[in-house]
Amino acid sequence: GATNTSTGGPCPPGHFCPAGTSIPQQCPMGTYSDRLYNWQDSSCTVCPSGYYCSSAGLTAPSGPCLAGYYCLPGASSPSPPGELHWKGGPCPVSHFCPEGTSFPLPCLAGTYNNLTRQAACFPCAAGYYCPENTTSYSTNPCPAGFYCPK
Repeated sequence: GATNTSTGGPCPPGHFCPAGTSIPQQCPMGTYSDRLYNWQDSSCTVCPSGYYCSSAGLTAPSGPCLAGYYCLPGASSPSPPGELHWKGGPCPVSHFCPEGTSFPLPCLAGTYNNLTRQAACFPCAAGYYCPENTTSYSTNPCPAGFYCPK
């Protein structure tokens, strides 16, 4: 499995070696490879959802996406800024994103979230109810004839 670039050998993990190559090429940022003998860049595996691959030549993902962010396949940052090429972004309002999130999760009934980049939603205040995917509890006062604890 060891490769000596002066004598040649199998293409090492984290790389690919097209026909006629003299030096292994690194798998691109946003991908990785834990296998020998890759011969084209498409042999490198796209970083999976919820993880990021921050540099070229990786043999495994760099780690899980940070809490408060989500990472789509091929993400290269643990905290993507939300632009298309970054493949992910900050968690939006009315959603939550624990560490390793692959897509924003809607706040569950009984919770709300009026902020971005949150790992969890807030509990609905006493005297109010919060349906799923709620941004603010104040728009849903408890109706007459019912009681709504926190």
